[in-house]
Order: sequence, then C-alpha cells, then structure tokens
Amino acid sequence: MNTPFIIDAHEDLAYESLYGKFDYTRSAADNRKYYNGPEEFQCTIGWPELQKGRVGIVFGTVFMEPPDNQSAGNINGETTYETNENFHTAACAQLDFYDRLAGDHPDQFRRILNRADYDEVVRGWTEQPDSEHPVGLVTLMEGCEYLRSFDDLSLYYERGIRLIGPVWAGGRWCAGTRSRDFKDALTDDGKTLLRKMSELGFILDVSHMKNHSAMDALDYYDGVAAASHVNCNSLLGEDFPIERHFNDETIKMLIEHDGVMGVVLYNFFLSSKWIKGADTPRNVVTLDTVADHIDHICQLAGHSRTAAIGTDFDGGFGYPAIPYEMNDISDLQKLAGILERRGYHEDDIANIFHGNWQRILERALK
Repeated sequence: MNTPFIIDAHEDLAYESLYGKFDYTRSAADNRKYYNGPEEFQCTIGWPELQKGRVGIVFGTVFMEPPDNQSAGNINGETTYETNENFHTAACAQLDFYDRLAGDHPDQFRRILNRADYDEVVRGWTEQPDSEHPVGLVTLMEGCEYLRSFDDLSLYYERGIRLIGPVWAGGRWCAGTRSRDFKDALTDDGKTLLRKMSELGFILDVSHMKNHSAMDALDYYDGVAAASHVNCNSLLGEDFPIERHFNDETIKMLIEHDGVMGVVLYNFFLSSKWIKGADTPRNVVTLDTVADHIDHICQLAGHSRTAAIGTDFDGGFGYPAIPYEMNDISDLQKLAGILERRGYHEDDIANIFHGNWQRILERALK
C-alpha cells in the first residue's frame, strides 16, 4: 500500500508558539528538551515529524482564551483577550505569526490562501512523495464570540482565514461546550453571523457546538460545513462530563450535508477509561481506539467520505496524553495498517487521511 499524505484539520500552532512554548520549525524532540511545563503537555509536532508522517496540510488555528478561562497573569495580547478590541488585536497577532512562519521559512511552511496555493502544495505531496515539501497552512478561527462587528469578517477573510468555528465556550451565537442553561440553538445574531460567513465563502466549523446548536447551524447554513475536531458521543458513554462530542443524530446530519468530521486524538476524548488527571496507563487508549471512532462514523454513513483527522495536537494536551503507539505526529501513519486490517481499502484510507478534507477545501477555495 502506498503511504498516503495526511491533512490534519486542527493544530494550535500560533497559540502554542506565541505562548512561548514551542518552535515548530524545529523537531518535537528538540522542543521537549527546553520545555519545563506540565508533563502531559509535551510537544508532539515539529517540522521533521510532519515530514516523516507526511502531514502535508494542517489547519492552523487562530485561538485565544476567553476572559472566563484564563489563569491570573495570563494576559499577553496574543493568546488571550478581555474585550472585543483585545480579541481583534490578538487575532491579528496570530495571523501575523502565520505570515512570519511561512515568510521566514518558505521551505518548511506555505500559507494556503486560494486554490492555486492549494493545488501547488497538493501537487508536491502527491507527485513527489519521497521528497520533502512545505507544509500547507489553512487558517481556522476557533471561536469568534468577541467579534467587534460583522465587518471584521471581510478583514479576516482577506488575511487568509478560511474556516470559522463560531464558538469555543458558547453563548453569543449559540450554545457551546461551556454554555450553562442555554436552551436556544442559533440566536438571531448567530443567524446573521452564518449568513455573513456564507456570503464571504467561509467554511463553517461546527466543533464545540452543543448537539442541538450544531444541528441548527447545519440546517441553517447554505455554505460548506464540517467539524474540524470532534469525536463520537456514543463511544464515550452517558457519563462523559461535558457535551463536547456529537451524538449519532448530529453525525448523520453532517453526513447528509456531505460534511467531514475530524477525529481528535486526545485520550480523554477517545475513551471513558482514560481518567483525566489520574495515573492511567498509556496502553488503555490505543490507535485501535481512534479507529473505533473513525469506523463508527463510517458505519453511520455507509461509506468513508465523512471520517477524517483533526488531531488538536499541542492544544489542551500533548504527549503522553495521546494514543499508546504514538510519540509524535509522525505516528499517525500507523493508523493506515490498523484500518487496513479492519477491511478498509486503499481508497478508503486515502479518503480518511486526506481525500475528505480535500473535497471540502476544493469546494470552498477560490
């Protein structure tokens, strides 16, 4: 079987770099040497590992922590915000980071702003599979509840953002992961946001929406929609502490919209056997557990056109809170053999590794 290249739909590259933790032009191993934070947040991504794992395109996020999620003394104007103006300043700082990353290291990273950029990146990874190539960066805004005005959407599109996940916490547009006693789905402002996003050609990311909000958004949105990083509720059990993942009904609606769903490779989001904060043995969660979530999506769909990868690596977790066989992102390739043993054909694995996200990007990029 040929080694497929991978599209990873969720990596917090700007946040982690600007927060002062990692330099992704270096190896993950080098980053770990100088890291002095909590053990479970060790680096999993570096340019050599992206090359080894053939991770050819990533969705790099613009993510800032909202006011009610920050630790004392954590405000620095690039990874956090307190006001709508702070939000805009920090968003621009993260977009500046991606411009610098690609501008200063053109042999390592390239921003994907349009279809021509995308075609060139894909051509390298598919026509010269044994060579090194720049990793394509598609920019995703994760949460925009402190948007100054809807006019800023045009500015963010011009700066290269191509996907927007309206919520991270939730409240202004619809109910999100951290919403409490929020019974409405889309608010009137939420509907206006989605109309403006559709007019400009953004891909809607329904990750972090509660299930009824995600379904309402999918029903309302007339543009391209997907879920960059979310798992299957039915495999986590009724006692999972937050409504972060999708019920089968929501997944089926995403399937009906020809959407794509990236599976998150965080042990706590993969298995109820992994106890967050406890000394859980690493072999409790394996790449077979990841394959369980992928297979569940495929079984609901009856095909391999919906399931994909959205690792969320180096976001709210890192090594060793990732599947047992993995040391870093290059080990994603081990999934191919696991899926093959489960009866997935080469075309199916190509869909899951990159083809499904390609379909979404090709529908949206101009």
